Amino acid sequence: MSFSNLDPITIEIIQNRLTQIGREAGIALVRAAASLIVVGAKDLGFNISDHLGRTIVYSIWMPRHGTTLSYMLKSCLARFGNNVQPGDMFMVNNPYDGSLHALDIAVIAPVHYHGDLIAWTGCATHHLDIRAMRPGTAPDATDWYQEGIIFRPIKIVEKGILREDIFGLFLDNVRVPLYQGLDLKGQIAANNTAVDKMVKLAARYGPGVLKRCYQEIIDFSEAKTRERISLLPEGEYQAAEYLDYDKAYLLKCTLKVRREHMTFDFSGTEPQAGSYINSALACTVANVHNIIICQLLPDVPANEGCFRAVDIIVPEGTVLNSKPPAPCGGASTLGGWKAQVLAIKVLSQAMAGSPLSWRANASWGSGFVMPRMSGLGHDGRPYVLGLTESMMQGGGARMNKDGFDVANIAGSTNTSIPNIEDTESRYPFLYLKRGMSQDSGGAGKYRGGLAGEAVVKLHDAASAECSLGYTGRDFPADGFAGGKGGLPALVKLQKNSDVNALLKQTVPDFHDIAGEEIAFPQRNPPFSLSPDDVLFLRCQGGGGVGDPKERDRDRVQADLEEGYISENQARKEYGAQKGAARGEK
Repeated sequence: MSFSNLDPITIEIIQNRLTQIGREAGIALVRAAASLIVVGAKDLGFNISDHLGRTIVYSIWMPRHGTTLSYMLKSCLARFGNNVQPGDMFMVNNPYDGSLHALDIAVIAPVHYHGDLIAWTGCATHHLDIRAMRPGTAPDATDWYQEGIIFRPIKIVEKGILREDIFGLFLDNVRVPLYQGLDLKGQIAANNTAVDKMVKLAARYGPGVLKRCYQEIIDFSEAKTRERISLLPEGEYQAAEYLDYDKAYLLKCTLKVRREHMTFDFSGTEPQAGSYINSALACTVANVHNIIICQLLPDVPANEGCFRAVDIIVPEGTVLNSKPPAPCGGASTLGGWKAQVLAIKVLSQAMAGSPLSWRANASWGSGFVMPRMSGLGHDGRPYVLGLTESMMQGGGARMNKDGFDVANIAGSTNTSIPNIEDTESRYPFLYLKRGMSQDSGGAGKYRGGLAGEAVVKLHDAASAECSLGYTGRDFPADGFAGGKGGLPALVKLQKNSDVNALLKQTVPDFHDIAGEEIAFPQRNPPFSLSPDDVLFLRCQGGGGVGDPKERDRDRVQADLEEGYISENQARKEYGAQKGAARGEK
């Protein structure tokens, strides 16, 4: 590790400018794209790498994309070698080349300054569809050939000119070409934005200074990471999780801390499944990196240097390192999310005995409950809609604070849930409710974050097809240090209900919708929705921390008044007296 005598002020200015370029490029994508998953949810990542392919700016949007973009850039370099020209851009979505899952498409561009390769930029975002056997993701896929079109690294732009043959091939293989064509062109525009600003930066400081700064930036983050790891007690920390789908899959992780080095070992995880829950290696590594950045290193500039002191061992052919032809369409939110939970569990054990104990967390909710709807929309065109309420997870409580309510999975920073009105204006669905789920956070001295829940029905359409595969029903998020687990995930349907009669009332009450209730298993064949059907979704609540009986009485009372907990939970979990639970004197 070498720190040169390069002016530290210059290094700081350039590093901050690189981060801002990544942010501005992401904004360009959001403004140019069309689909709600990009514009509303902001499910995207943007990286800047140096001329050698080392990540300098690790996605400041959704961090997980930072690692997968690094994998995909390396795949592009391996496939194209020196066949890279100014103005080229490469497209890739192959999970076994680095994508989180096939619906996450990356566009990657070299940056040249007077013919000299000085950097790479790249963005990834979730696309609505890639012509799998079902619209969106195929939860009933049994091999990866059923999960849609796969792009190994391929040139989508050549010497600054869009390749219409490749772009046309893409449009011919998606179900929503109008939105997705704009999304893909938005990714190209985002890269153009970053490339232009990178060239201007090189013109101002010189490419030589820029390349020297790259090394300094990486070395600094490596040094700070090793310093941070050294605060953790040496030893081994173990955790297990179950992923429930067609069966309960056991996943294991052991964290070994030795001086300034960490090893995450997932040995003991079950063999790869015959269903879409599998995660390819890059997805698993990305999710572990995500937790390291957010939980251990939130104040350290995120780049390749942060991971030099970290090894991740994932045996091949397992649920967390699947190999073709295993399906892995759910990797991002199923196997990948479980890798995050395991990383939180073992890191929190290590942190609990260190000066970083206040950063230890109970498990965050990781129950994935996204129905994929398809049919004809208001405008008569086909649509594909994944209900993003699947992101309304409860955050795990911390050692000194309650968990975040409706927080998405741990580490998915900067994402959001699209506005209800935006969704209803584009798609034939009506929200009867969306909000926090009472009593869903795990009880503890510090309460787990509340999960979100939603009640949705078909509106202004005769029917829709629903494709549903979900997890988290059987195994809730665990508590920590004596805290209780949160509520599990749930998806149910009121078939042939009286909801339309209730809608005619001035002040309808949807709490007791009558109808035939169907509680779904996690793996389901596609089914049809009618206008009389009502779909209920609930994500997982976060785990609590500490003995619930030690919770401050004023906090219990505040939770009651806000409706976060019921009187029953106040008495049962926190020992509140009946009168006190109502706030009586």
